[in-house]
Amino acid sequence: MTFYSNSLTVKEPGKYELYLMERGIGSRSTLVSGKPSFCDIAPMQKDSRLSRVYKTACEIVMNQLLNHNSAIEHTVNRNVRIQITAVKLLKIIILLQAVQTIIHPCVNGQQRIQSTSVLLWSSLSGWGLEVDRCNNTQQQDCYNPLVRYSLQLPPEDTPPHPSREGEGLTLTVLNQRNAAVVFHKVFPLGQYWAHYADLQWHMDRVASGRVVVITVSVSGTVGLRQAAHQLAQLGSLFALHLTPMAHWTWVFVKGGRTISETVILRGVAQHHAHLLLPLSDLPSPTQSSNQSLQQQRWQYCQLHGAMGGLCDEHSPDPLPSPSPPTLAHQSALANVPVVVTAGARHQYLYHTLNTLLAAPGAQRSNVLVVLGDAPQPTTQLLRLINVKFTQVPVHGKDNFKLFRYYRSVFQLVARTFPDAPAVIFLDEDVEVSPDFFSFMSQTLWLLREDPTLYCINGFSATGNEGRAFNKSQLFRGSVQVEWGYAVSLDFVREALESWGEAKTLLYDFWLYTSVRKHRECVFPEVSRTRHFGIGTNTISYFKESVIRMPLQIETPVTLPWVSMLKIQSWQQYISQEVKDATILTGNPCRDSFLPSPPTARTYVFYYRLDVSQAGNPDIEQYHHAVKCLGLWSLSVQGHHRGVSVVRFSPNSTLYLVGVPYSYYSHLFKKNIALWNVDSLSDQEFTEMRNYTLEQDSVKVHIRNINVTAEYLSDMLTTK
Repeated sequence: MTFYSNSLTVKEPGKYELYLMERGIGSRSTLVSGKPSFCDIAPMQKDSRLSRVYKTACEIVMNQLLNHNSAIEHTVNRNVRIQITAVKLLKIIILLQAVQTIIHPCVNGQQRIQSTSVLLWSSLSGWGLEVDRCNNTQQQDCYNPLVRYSLQLPPEDTPPHPSREGEGLTLTVLNQRNAAVVFHKVFPLGQYWAHYADLQWHMDRVASGRVVVITVSVSGTVGLRQAAHQLAQLGSLFALHLTPMAHWTWVFVKGGRTISETVILRGVAQHHAHLLLPLSDLPSPTQSSNQSLQQQRWQYCQLHGAMGGLCDEHSPDPLPSPSPPTLAHQSALANVPVVVTAGARHQYLYHTLNTLLAAPGAQRSNVLVVLGDAPQPTTQLLRLINVKFTQVPVHGKDNFKLFRYYRSVFQLVARTFPDAPAVIFLDEDVEVSPDFFSFMSQTLWLLREDPTLYCINGFSATGNEGRAFNKSQLFRGSVQVEWGYAVSLDFVREALESWGEAKTLLYDFWLYTSVRKHRECVFPEVSRTRHFGIGTNTISYFKESVIRMPLQIETPVTLPWVSMLKIQSWQQYISQEVKDATILTGNPCRDSFLPSPPTARTYVFYYRLDVSQAGNPDIEQYHHAVKCLGLWSLSVQGHHRGVSVVRFSPNSTLYLVGVPYSYYSHLFKKNIALWNVDSLSDQEFTEMRNYTLEQDSVKVHIRNINVTAEYLSDMLTTK
């Protein structure tokens, strides 16, 4: 096991190895070896006070390293290397890092820079972070609480075991002025899927100048994926080279320098990083206009991190935010409340409200945030940005709690807005497209005019990456309410009539199975919302496709064929499309199935789809047919009366017609080959399964499995 650090340690008694990694294009690392006699050569004048400070600190460090090597070897298993890069910068690194992290720096007898001690550790058994009080000898006010975060597994649980809460990559953000914790979250990156995107999202919203502390608890590098590149761009030496079971700590200033970075590539030893963290003495920003509001903003930001532009001291979001432009169909939104369901995740909520209130057509007076949990950071935020909110009682835990919470929200809406033509619902972790309200303003009237519809979804049921091209195309189909939807008040009241305890605790799926009664939803080909958050019911593997779904950015988009979505017009349209389509036959799970390049505007494929006893399509037959063509396949949602739509190029559409289930089965001619998954031989079924696995848009690729200490050492000592 090899331990890498930008702190000072030894390779063997009497010797040391030091590197300083210069950051920048074309930088080179240089190995320096020797004995502590180099401390005799100070980089400043020998009679200067700073020179004496430098020499004293240097000798303390090197003597401790040489005299206490056995303790260090015990901690890191007798094979420790320390890295630093250029000979001429060696003295500087000791001055800037060793002096700053061992004694309080001073210049010409001036007042010492305020700092605080930090201890963090990472291992297979957990992690820990302690941020101490500021030094009382400074005779300054200290921030109050000690920070104590940790996860320590019992010894019997340290071998491989199922992942649990608290394991993964920990992200802690400290206030740069007093080292108070302003944000903390653990990302379960021992898992491969999706959580890396949540880490990237939060890291993007940490303001420049904040102190960031990252550690690995048990396992937290398997799922780094694209986030590793982001961390490397922020200055990490090791992020791109971490093995799946690496244990890593990194302390750095966002937009600035690394303070400490250590890694053990393999092994079970617990390792610690100790440092004194220099604190910023820059005052909090203020602005001359609207001084009271700005003061409230920066007071809030002293306590909360990862808030994006709200707390960006260099380029803050305008507060209050400007009113967005109005729309051609603005009157359609006049009396439509926009209800945002929220709780304790105020970082998510701010981003959602920011995109919502900036979208053309948004009316702040129509927005109401309904809180279940109502912690002070959330309510303070809503008062700060001047958004109305209320609270409903919540009871229980996890999905029991959520199911009852949404019932309370529906009850509140029915009482508060009984005469509204419709209501738009949005969760706290849903980003809306700039075209969201334009889309809603042109489609809401369908809920009143067509009783076969029950919702308007801003989220696209078919708009996966590579399957969404036409920004003005709309569909209707059998789907549940999804992220960013509108329903009528009649539907709200209808749901409440039967909303008791249910077998399923997912309220949106319960509405789909128990309340919708074969009605359909309208949704766009290109999504007008994006679900960016990760919560109680997130299945990280399925989240992958949602992360990459395109979001409509251009606005306003004119929707010329909205009236065609009424049921009679739509049935005529689909019938004609299928009649005019070029027939495809054969196995849909082959590369040659879809014409490339396509020569026709529309194609049709008929496949066997039986009717279950409950009157629904056979899930297994449906799954195999649509899975091969890139559609959601784990439920029978998305089709319109047995017809699924696949946009496989900007100018070509494939219609999948399930026979005999589909309303459009009468268009199938008996002389056409009907593909039937139940008739496949074992070999053909195996080939189909292998094809779907091969076509999976995200394949597992675990990085750095074979990275060794020697590789990392070579990487650090060469360009």
